[in-house]
Amino acid sequence: MGRRGGHDVFQTIEKQGALLSASLSVDLLDSALYTNGNPYQVWRAMREAGPVHHHVAKTGSQFWAVVGHEAGQRVLTDWKVFTSSRGAMLREEDNSAPYPGAGKMPILTDPPRHTELRRAVARLFTPRAVRNLGALASEVAGSLLADLRARGGGDFATDVAAKFPLAVQAEILGIAPEDLPLVLDATGRSVDEAEHAASGHHDVMAYFLKAIGTRRSEAGRDLIDALLTARAGGLSLSDEEIVLTCDNIVVAASQTAQHAASGSLLALLEHPEAWKALREGRVGVGSAVEELLRWTAPATHAMRTAVCDTELAGTTIRAGEAVAVWLPSANRDGTVFADPDELVLDRSPNPHLTLGAGPHLCLGAALVRVLLRALLEDLIGADTSLALANPPTWQSTWVINRMRSLPVTVVPA
Repeated sequence: MGRRGGHDVFQTIEKQGALLSASLSVDLLDSALYTNGNPYQVWRAMREAGPVHHHVAKTGSQFWAVVGHEAGQRVLTDWKVFTSSRGAMLREEDNSAPYPGAGKMPILTDPPRHTELRRAVARLFTPRAVRNLGALASEVAGSLLADLRARGGGDFATDVAAKFPLAVQAEILGIAPEDLPLVLDATGRSVDEAEHAASGHHDVMAYFLKAIGTRRSEAGRDLIDALLTARAGGLSLSDEEIVLTCDNIVVAASQTAQHAASGSLLALLEHPEAWKALREGRVGVGSAVEELLRWTAPATHAMRTAVCDTELAGTTIRAGEAVAVWLPSANRDGTVFADPDELVLDRSPNPHLTLGAGPHLCLGAALVRVLLRALLEDLIGADTSLALANPPTWQSTWVINRMRSLPVTVVPA
């Protein structure tokens, strides 16, 4: 090794050491960390040091940060050890404090109650029901994108991605077409932080509480009706639990697909060779959807609480301690994914954790895939293409990987 080569190697080692040191001391609940999207470099350095780290945020919030895939999957699937009933998202101060809605909505329950609540609404998300929404998804995607193209471009995040999921799912979620802007605004605020999130959830719940008294329990055609039908059939379900369940499902239905859609388009525009392969049919849409889900990972983390002392990846977790799985980090774990920081549209297998795992696997997982497929197929089949008009802007939050704007312009295909 020459003198210069050795110097470069030592410089690289020093830089890596500095990055690792900085990453292990970084505050994962510092919103500024997410100004340009997810901090993948920080998570990568953390994974290199180990899959599980004890973390103390500047606000006082303490938790175990799980950045590795294997450990993360265990936390998400082993509900007998890692419960959802004490909170599903980190809080800025005390993660052990009582969590509003605990035990009363799907995201904050464990089996068997979680299973009962899912079963009550499962008919809305069966393979047949999802297939029936496929045509509508294509129609809505086509309409929104046609309008964008007619104007020569616009903000894909707000003009297309934000409107698309709820427009497709409005009927099964029980949202009147004229109320879509109201619900869209409320669900957007619900994944913000602090008082904005509280007001967003409040408005969603108020909307569905008002709807309960106007429904007939035997109809079973949308979310409210399905829950009322389950109650009429013997399921113990209060009005509060119905409203909380609606809030849970509607927020998830809106936000997951919305941010996956924006992130997917940005990923394709930033990887023109991959985008070209998809447009030319050298990569299947189905595998592309899975890779784009891995890549975008809208939900930044999922929290659980240990109900007993246990060992996780060689680390002792005590009963009552909060454990947060950083889903985008798990999706780029090099021990599971080859070339994890590369967009590989034909990646197989692709065991990403974007939509969760275990009992809490996203209820609308199949529908999210149908929505993304509809968007991709329209983009692929168009005789024009889209290009970035300006850099995207991001919401600075550790709650969700969310683009505020994605300005695009129409260009020749």
